[in-house]
Amino acid sequence: YIKPMKFEVDVSGFDIFNEKDYTICIASNEGTGIIKGFKLNEGLINSLISNWKNNKYRYKYDTYGTKRGIFKVRIYCIILHYLFNSIAPKPDFVSLTLCRDFKGRENQIKESVKYLLDKINIKSGKPQFQKLPTTSLAHIYAGMMRGDKKNLFGCYVNISLEDIEKYLL
Repeated sequence: YIKPMKFEVDVSGFDIFNEKDYTICIASNEGTGIIKGFKLNEGLINSLISNWKNNKYRYKYDTYGTKRGIFKVRIYCIILHYLFNSIAPKPDFVSLTLCRDFKGRENQIKESVKYLLDKINIKSGKPQFQKLPTTSLAHIYAGMMRGDKKNLFGCYVNISLEDIEKYLL
């Protein structure tokens, strides 16, 4: 039996495409001190949307909510992949509690996260989707990172447009 390492996942911001400084954070509340985050900047968002509109990705561009939602969730899951990949040593197995930031997309997130974590040899159980308590480290740090205009926290992970596009092409 491998004891899973428990992580919570939260975001700070309402719309991954329409807000600069939209932040995604993972945190372990088990006293390990593992907190990792990524802040999407305006340039990255503009490049992703532009390339998507120009059909450079396998996800077809559409102005309707459905395909837009699918693309947003894919970006979110890819970023989670890189946040977990930055942990050293990598956990063998994780138990995830994700804030309900993409309502109605739970199955898509579950499948995508499992696939992307498998790529880096991290197994995951069935994720839980719920509103995180205000005491959650992921909730607290996502908010603090979003407000950190000078990027002073040491828990940011560098993720480039090229990194994200590896899973979009």
